[in-house]
This record gives sequence, structure tokens and C-alpha cells, in this order.
Amino acid sequence: MGRILTLIIIGVALWWLFRGFFRSQLREPEKPPAQLPEGEDMVRCTRCGVNLPRSEAREEGGKLVCAANPHCH
Repeated sequence: MGRILTLIIIGVALWWLFRGFFRSQLREPEKPPAQLPEGEDMVRCTRCGVNLPRSEAREEGGKLVCAANPHCH
């Protein structure tokens, strides 16, 4: 009975170690910081009111709106 319990504990410990190792290998690389030291201009979507970076907005009829938000259209 003691041997079985020891093997189960060793198995769980190995599973926990491998799981942590493989998760660390699958992490996405960090995004590079903003190119300008002061960051990027934030603008407000005229449709939904969300504040977003200017690079993620598009202009429609002279107004800035969300470029990639499907719920805003």
C-alpha cells in the first residue's frame, strides 16, 4: 500500500513539473512597447464611446470609430 501511494505522489509531482514546463514554452512573446516614449494618442469612438489608441481607430465621415470591434457597427 505504501509503495502505491509513493508512486502516485511521484506521478503527480512529475505531472505538475511537466505541466509547468510546457506552459512556459507555450507563452506568447510579449508585445513590444509603444514606439514613442510618451505612448500613443487615445481617441474616443463616436459610436460606442470606447477610448482606444488612434492606430486601432478608423475615420468615417470625419469621425473616429472602432476599426475592429464587431459590436460597435
